[in-house]
Amino acid sequence: MQLIVDVCTDDIIKSIKKMDCNDIERVKNALIERTIYFKKFKKDKIENVIRDFKGEGYSDDFLKDLESGLRKSSIYYENKTPKR
Repeated sequence: MQLIVDVCTDDIIKSIKKMDCNDIERVKNALIERTIYFKKFKKDKIENVIRDFKGEGYSDDFLKDLESGLRKSSIYYENKTPKR
């Protein structure tokens, strides 16, 4: 049986605040064992992303929109003004 519960971030933080150090350490270790932690996003070149989508048969119009969106996205231009 699987039970899924929606819990907001604030409730999770409140629960963690009530834990002692040993409980927090067990939670931390469980997250690490399951690789549930933040990993730095490794982005691919836009050209490679477009090529992958093209290989899946997406339309030229979609590919143009995708490329345009990626070039303007914060993932590719974090502290730069996007090209228009």
